[in-house]
Amino acid sequence: MDFSEITTSLTLKQVDSLYWLGRYAERVLSTLRVFMRVYDSQLDNNFDFSEYCQNLDIYNGFTDLKDFCNRYAFDKSYASSISCSMMRAYDNAIMLRDIIGSEALSYIEMAQRTLLDSEFSRTPMLMFQKVIDYIMGFYGVISDTIIDRNIRNIILCGHGVERLDFYLRLGINENKVQFECRRLAQAFSYTDISVDKFTISKICGELCEADNVQDYADKMLLLQLIDGYFVSQ
Repeated sequence: MDFSEITTSLTLKQVDSLYWLGRYAERVLSTLRVFMRVYDSQLDNNFDFSEYCQNLDIYNGFTDLKDFCNRYAFDKSYASSISCSMMRAYDNAIMLRDIIGSEALSYIEMAQRTLLDSEFSRTPMLMFQKVIDYIMGFYGVISDTIIDRNIRNIILCGHGVERLDFYLRLGINENKVQFECRRLAQAFSYTDISVDKFTISKICGELCEADNVQDYADKMLLLQLIDGYFVSQ
């Protein structure tokens, strides 16, 4: 999506940051929900982290499952780690503090601080759950306190795109894809962003229907449309 095609009082940088705040916050949220099950059962050694990395198209330089769990969660030098995604969400939130408000920012700050502390905690699973709760709290504050529906829904666009990307790449929650596509379309309709209606109709229309999305080729086309339509940061 070309963010130059907008009619809003927001700057292009602010629009981009709002969108990626939504994406990075959702990336932490969705990833942690899957990762917690892996981290909790890593002694079983039955998780194929190589396939996981391949599906998400992220670099796999891990030596074993224990190395994957530690570095994927906490390694700030690994660009695809949960910690890096959380830092990027935090950086965007800081930049947008005057737009999203101090209460919304505080939830991102608490999530960031809790994730950092979880590396040294005796109960990391409890800390991971707190991170999830704080991000859910952030989305609640966004919906409850931001009056400008354009600002609110640009964040939700990022949230929806990231969630769909995650679901399609990992082949999870297929029963929710149709709902997420329609929710994404609704979020777009409440922004000032100019969109390619044909592409949006493909993303949020026929390709998300329950019968179609089960087909691998249609999944890949839907993923290609989603990933190819938005500017990356």
